[in-house]
Amino acid sequence: MLDHPSRHTATNISLTVPAPGIAPMFHALNPMAAYMEFWKNSAFQVGGDVAQSWFHFLGERWLRDLKLPQQIAQCRTAGDVGVAVSEFWQQAYRDYSSEFEEIADLTWSAVRAPLNSVSECASGNGEKCCGKCSS
Repeated sequence: MLDHPSRHTATNISLTVPAPGIAPMFHALNPMAAYMEFWKNSAFQVGGDVAQSWFHFLGERWLRDLKLPQQIAQCRTAGDVGVAVSEFWQQAYRDYSSEFEEIADLTWSAVRAPLNSVSECASGNGEKCCGKCSS
């Protein structure tokens, strides 16, 4: 019967899925845990430096962008307009290239120190391992 209550109640079945537990994961995460100090300090510092550099760049670039209509208005021929627009885009390319290079340098300088310490530790210079690498 469709309205019989015993046929429509859900049965409680408890299933336990076997799992290895969390203990084996600690050994696998040990190198990452060793560098949590880097993520706590250096990464936030670099993020702030990159954001400050980027916003400063955008402000300067915006001022240059606002001068383009004035430069075009001062042009007397179509050739002058072409030169003004071409110079504008070439300068924009140089500005963005140098800014992205600066951001890459900031990022790499923050990452370089922990990577250098791992490569020195893993090089096997005869001393006892510091524990930051898997060697």
